[in-house]
Amino acid sequence: MRISVSKRFTIVSSFVVTLFLLCLASIRLHAQTENPPPIELQNGIPLGHMVIEGDIIVPLDFFEPSSRSGFGDTEFWPNGVVPFRFDDEVEADEEAAMLAAMAELESVANVDFVPRATQTNFITIRDSTGNNSEVGMQGGEQVINIFNWNVRFIMVHELMHALGFWHEQSRPDRDDYVTINLDNIDPANRHNFNRRDAATVYPKQAFGLGDAETYDFDSVMHYGQCAFAVGTCPPDTTLDVKPPNDSWQNQIGQRDHLSRLDILTVSQLYGQPDWRFVDITNSGYYDGSFSYPYHTLGMGVMYAPAGGTLLIQPGNYNETGTYSTAMTFNAPLGHVIWGE
Repeated sequence: MRISVSKRFTIVSSFVVTLFLLCLASIRLHAQTENPPPIELQNGIPLGHMVIEGDIIVPLDFFEPSSRSGFGDTEFWPNGVVPFRFDDEVEADEEAAMLAAMAELESVANVDFVPRATQTNFITIRDSTGNNSEVGMQGGEQVINIFNWNVRFIMVHELMHALGFWHEQSRPDRDDYVTINLDNIDPANRHNFNRRDAATVYPKQAFGLGDAETYDFDSVMHYGQCAFAVGTCPPDTTLDVKPPNDSWQNQIGQRDHLSRLDILTVSQLYGQPDWRFVDITNSGYYDGSFSYPYHTLGMGVMYAPAGGTLLIQPGNYNETGTYSTAMTFNAPLGHVIWGE
């Protein structure tokens, strides 16, 4: 019996020790998952990254053919939830200013900036010598650097980058609307005026209108007319608005409000849970989201949740039918023809 008891005690003791070690390992693994090591920075920019277009942080191989380079590859924050933390050097009044900038976007879209707890993907907001951000959700920790804490819509501009927005004048079709005066730009800075190659680099183009209604001269994401100028600007501008829209010349680059199309686009990219989209030009995969809208109005009515909102993109919807599901139809840009 003594041997048996001794053996039993040994077995139980071994089990307890093993369980303790497993728990300890689990705690360490959990801690590593919840608290990844801070990213390494050089002059405020993550190692292995660079700044393009004045304030966009991208990997050093960004311009390589295999690298991500457009809106179609941008990762958006699931359900609009954006975890964030403030770096230890950020002052209380600066925190308050950033929270006010976040509130501007939360008030117009299904976006929720939440203090980071244990989320793996999150933003660290830093006090820095410049304003810059990465585009979209990068995975893991990413940074937003802020210098102009006293200008709310500069911070909104950087937050828009983090939500997935590029600059307006980097659209592939921008030369239809503005002229870039390369002679007034230092050759070392001309890369800041590159166009993105992706056909849908900026989500406003997804609305499909072929006129200036979707080029947003009023956008908070547009460069000003003197961006990177080497001469006295004005008159030596770097961007000139082409007729018939040249009345915008002195207004591009504003940093005091979200434009109508800024609001429309961010509100649709980060739409309400019961919103669904219809676009007759989509002939591929569909799930009713902004990126993959239903092909026909009938599809939208069939699959959209009762009581929800069906947002209809411009086009000629040559279909009729009787619909009994209660929902709201919304054509935010107009140009919708409905019927036979």
